[in-house]
Amino acid sequence: MIVDTSGLDRLMARLRKIAEPNATPLMAHWMNVIEEDNRKGVLAGTDKDGFPMIPVTYRPVRPIMQLTAAHRAGRRKNAKRGEFNPGREANLTREQYEALDGPPLAPRRQFSRVITNLVLAFAPNPAILKQGQTVEAFGAWDDVVSKRGYPFLPVHFEGRRAGRGRGFKMPKRDLRGVRPPGIQKALSALRAWAISIVREQG
Repeated sequence: MIVDTSGLDRLMARLRKIAEPNATPLMAHWMNVIEEDNRKGVLAGTDKDGFPMIPVTYRPVRPIMQLTAAHRAGRRKNAKRGEFNPGREANLTREQYEALDGPPLAPRRQFSRVITNLVLAFAPNPAILKQGQTVEAFGAWDDVVSKRGYPFLPVHFEGRRAGRGRGFKMPKRDLRGVRPPGIQKALSALRAWAISIVREQG
């Protein structure tokens, strides 16, 4: 994807002359962009670049199972996302997985851990940015483990081998990034924030 940032570059050059701008509103907006991009992209079955992920072939092989309230962590069926679902007890049985028809890495759709367990943050403190300092918003998946306590998402993201011994090679399904529409939203938010800061300084 090619993005023309010439106008934004000129605006940022003016912004750099302003001492200690407050980037907290921008970081809050960017975290929302990351969360929305991950949720929509996962449910659409696309990877970090917006390309379709390799389909799942082992499910569903049984009559499609309706998610129970326990699977949804008490959330209503049409909720945008479920609640944080930590630890080994969040795993389904093989039989349950085989009865679900969600997209790759999200058998429970918006109630799957690849959506619910995305934790967002920013660093360092964006309230007072010093000259030359950078701040970033980011997301990471927390406590997504197998019944044995193994963090399995990197295996999928990197397309590595899984299982005992040599195991079997997983299809690469990498979600670590922001898709092109999300990047455009982040750039638009950056431009709006920079304009507001410049205007505040008169």
